[in-house]
Amino acid sequence: MRRSLDATNLGATDIEPAFALVQALHPSLSLDNWRSFAIPLVDQQPLAQNGLVGVRNEASYLCGLFVYRVESDLAHERAFIVDVIAALDVVDAKSVVRAMMEAVQSTAQRFGCGVARIRINRNQTGLGLYLRQNGLKVEGELLSMPLASSSHRD
Repeated sequence: MRRSLDATNLGATDIEPAFALVQALHPSLSLDNWRSFAIPLVDQQPLAQNGLVGVRNEASYLCGLFVYRVESDLAHERAFIVDVIAALDVVDAKSVVRAMMEAVQSTAQRFGCGVARIRINRNQTGLGLYLRQNGLKVEGELLSMPLASSSHRD
């Protein structure tokens, strides 16, 4: 049976319900930090260069989300960057990930992007394996360096 999942841009009323998904990836993240991050990303116009997209299940509960931005890219002109991707579903998380990937692809194409890049956290090994098995390729490595001036700690 094919599930009925719907991917749409999220609004301000979705910020708190989405927190549970984000907190599964970032347990130390506070609701206030999530709100500060998410508020500029919600209630965007359809062609906004960044946003927050959620996947809802048949009962309209959020079971997946991703944060995106469009940026210039030397090799591909425009790149669709997905920074946060979370999928939690007790029935079938793979269906949620498929719905998110369809939304990533259609949104990236709407912006005329030549590549979509998805950053996953080190603790998302299952998601990484699933994405590679479904055609995504490892393009490089992302390294980070905490800075003393950062007010956000995770």
